[in-house]
Amino acid sequence: MKSLTDEQLVELYHQGKEDAFNELYSRYIGLVKYFCRNLYLIGAEEVDLVQEGMLGFIKAVNGYKEGQSSFKTYLTACVRSSLFTAVKKYSGLKSSPLNGSVKLETLDGLGVFSPPPEDQILINESGNELTAKIYSNLSKFEKLVLKYYLEGYGYLEIADKTGKDVKSVGNALSRCRNKIIKRLGD
Repeated sequence: MKSLTDEQLVELYHQGKEDAFNELYSRYIGLVKYFCRNLYLIGAEEVDLVQEGMLGFIKAVNGYKEGQSSFKTYLTACVRSSLFTAVKKYSGLKSSPLNGSVKLETLDGLGVFSPPPEDQILINESGNELTAKIYSNLSKFEKLVLKYYLEGYGYLEIADKTGKDVKSVGNALSRCRNKIIKRLGD
């Protein structure tokens, strides 16, 4: 199997030869890990990113059709796409409650995890402090745009609500992101 090209191995795998998949895996696991090394995902370990990269690897092996490009080129695109999608999905504002979550260690009588009351107070205080810290650095317009954005409105809707153009809304959200990142680092 080692003497076969990647494309030949993919063809054999499509014909049901599992050894071909294993050979491709051994050839490219290093590449998947290389791409993962330069990425960071809040709350995730490198092994989690490798799993996301392997989803791209599996997609490449299953979806490759000879004649489009080399298998390695197609594989690289699939793995990078899978990784960047995962990072984007789990690093966005919509996932921020998950990214900032804490372990829920106690189990109440209904079988639902919940933190002890004293931890819940600390969590609420921390959240309020963080919100105040973030909003203290934003202009009035940025606060309004961020409020609408967090409520689920799109750029066009926010532009209509504020009477500004879409570019101003986009710029305001960009400034908000930069200020939030800066304040979280403080």
